[in-house]
Amino acid sequence: MYPLCEKILEQSLAIRTNVLPEVKTLIDTVRADYDSVVKYKTNIIEWLKPVIDLSDYHVYPRNGITEGLDWWYNQESRGVYMDKGDYQWITNKGHMYDDAVKYQSLPSSIDGNWKAVSGKILDLAYVGSTKVHKIEHDSEIVFFSLSKGFGVRNIRTGWIFTRKPDQKLEALTHSAKYYNYFAHTVAETIISNFDIDYVYNELSPKQQQVCSEYGFTPSDSVWLALTTDERYSKFIRDKVARLCLAPCF
Repeated sequence: MYPLCEKILEQSLAIRTNVLPEVKTLIDTVRADYDSVVKYKTNIIEWLKPVIDLSDYHVYPRNGITEGLDWWYNQESRGVYMDKGDYQWITNKGHMYDDAVKYQSLPSSIDGNWKAVSGKILDLAYVGSTKVHKIEHDSEIVFFSLSKGFGVRNIRTGWIFTRKPDQKLEALTHSAKYYNYFAHTVAETIISNFDIDYVYNELSPKQQQVCSEYGFTPSDSVWLALTTDERYSKFIRDKVARLCLAPCF
C-alpha cells in the first residue's frame, strides 16, 4: 500500500520532512523584501503557548535551531552534557560537575517522544509535529524552529529564547534591525495561518496506517516511526531505530 516506505532503507540518517501542499501554497505568496528596515516583531511566543509558556523570555530570530545552538554553545563557559543519542550537533564538553548544564531536545531527537524535562537548555525541534503537550519548565535558554514540524528547513526559520537579554543579539536584532527578513515573513505567515498541532492532525491517520502495515511503533512525532527490526539497524539512536516517514507521505 505504501511502496515509498521501501525507500526508508535508502535514506540518510537525517530527518528531512515534507512541506504540506497547503503550506507550500501559502509560502509561495510571500515575496522577498530587499529594502525595508523594520523593527523586529514576532507572534511566536503566543503561538507556542499551548505547549510552552515563554512569556517572560527575550526572543531573537535565528537561521534555524542549529545557528542558535552554535551561538549558545560557543559562548557557554560551563560543562555541557546530554543523554546518549540526543541531537548529534551538540557534544559533551568540560567537567560534569555542579556547574554543568544539560542540553535536552524535547520531544527527544532520540525517538521523537515526549519525556520529562531534565535539561536547562531546551531544543524544541519536534514541537509542531505532535499532539499538544504542555511543558512545565524552568529553562535558561530555549530553541525552536519550523524546520521539522512544517518541513521548511531550507528557509531556516528559527528563534532563541533567553531568560536574560543577550546584549549582542539585542544590538543586532533590535538596534541594527539585522535579521533574515524573508525567513521571518515566512515563519510569521505560517504561524498566523496554522495551529501548532496542524501537521500532526493532518498526518496522524497516515502515520498510524503506515506503522500498522509495517509493524512499526508510532512516535509521538508524526514524522517518525520506531522499530527494533535489524534491517533498520543503521537508524538506531540509543536502543531503537528512528525512521523518517516523510517518503510515505
